[in-house]
Amino acid sequence: MTRKITAIAFDYGGVLAKMIDETTIGHMADSVHADFEHFRTALWKFRHDYDLGVLEADSYWMQVITDAQGYWPKDKIAQKEVLATLKMLDTIAYLTFNPGLFRWIRTLHAENYRCLMISNMAGETYDMLVKDTFLEPYFERVILSGWINVNKPDEKIFQEAVRKMNVPAQEILFLDDLPHNVEGARKAGLCAIQFADCSSLERILATEYPEIPRWGLLGSQSL
Repeated sequence: MTRKITAIAFDYGGVLAKMIDETTIGHMADSVHADFEHFRTALWKFRHDYDLGVLEADSYWMQVITDAQGYWPKDKIAQKEVLATLKMLDTIAYLTFNPGLFRWIRTLHAENYRCLMISNMAGETYDMLVKDTFLEPYFERVILSGWINVNKPDEKIFQEAVRKMNVPAQEILFLDDLPHNVEGARKAGLCAIQFADCSSLERILATEYPEIPRWGLLGSQSL
């Protein structure tokens, strides 16, 4: 039976853009003279609350530095420079985009599919990565954990997407790289696919959602 899909929802990190890599985390750790493993652990230890909007950016980074036993200068100007460096590195870490998905989004728009973003992301991160950039017009709606204080995979974030889009939950197809987020979306009534790469996505769409156009996902290949 063909499923009616009218909207495609995209996660940001791990789907639209690559996740932060160890090279960038290494630069972060080096900038505060911290051990790499300690810094990486601290980075993710407090990220949930940062993405949730519980921690503001400066508080988040100060907690990361403290937990990683990194260097925190006494001079306030130097402190601002440390924070600015970490924010800069955190921003550029998520700026390696997936070109196939953005070409595909243009195809979806041309075929009157609606596109939205559902992401665990702090509001300040969104302002640095997406706001007033070429990315923003691609998405009719953005559902951000930092704005509504709900992280994926909580069903409430997906229910908010349904409410904002004003369509039945089953008409939204959600793409996320993490299985627990995919499961959360399905529990909320959305259709969902675990995203690995454009090639596997194209195969899944061809089999499970053949009515959705796929042109652009695989570069020059016409579908």
